[in-house]
Amino acid sequence: MLLKQKAYQRFKEKLFKLSLKPGQFVTQNDLSQLLEVPVGALRDAIQKLEMEGLVSVIPQRGIQITEMNIKRIKDAYQVRTFIENEAIRYFTKNANPAVIEKLEKSLIDIITRHQSGDTSKEFLSESLSVDYAFHETIIDEVGNELLSNTFRQVFDKIRIIWLDSSFPLRRVLPAMQEHMEIIRAIKKNDPELAAAACEKHLTTSMMRALGI
Repeated sequence: MLLKQKAYQRFKEKLFKLSLKPGQFVTQNDLSQLLEVPVGALRDAIQKLEMEGLVSVIPQRGIQITEMNIKRIKDAYQVRTFIENEAIRYFTKNANPAVIEKLEKSLIDIITRHQSGDTSKEFLSESLSVDYAFHETIIDEVGNELLSNTFRQVFDKIRIIWLDSSFPLRRVLPAMQEHMEIIRAIKKNDPELAAAACEKHLTTSMMRALGI
């Protein structure tokens, strides 16, 4: 892996583990030390991160980690909805039954653990991972690398939203149930029903992100 790629990946790892926080200002030297990469490689990574909207380079102040405001939240979810509605239609028509079964099992496992009273941090982390994996799998099954990369860039912004707020346990069950509704539509082989369920889920998710 090239150093600039390593710097890019390590930045995202630190961001999503809250070693870097939304709104925080850092210098290139700070990041170089935190990510353990040379400043030269870091510059290339910062350019890519800025293009993806994860940082802003502000003269005489440094590098600011992106904060998600109301407009950015709405924009991110609008793009997600455009992408995922078409992807879910394609997936419904073409998905391998084994992939559907795997997605369904992961959701049922989380629902079962929630109903058994699991409130651990590990459970919450795994719940979010299942949520991410559900959407990423559907996108990746389309088999379009450009689509997958675009989706991940948008999804990274959604993840920043959850970093900037506490994702309470009370949201886990409704979110998993919404995913199960999508799965039921897929198993009926009904692309429009699946797209409608997906759009409903994303709208609800956006409202949660906005604190409504």
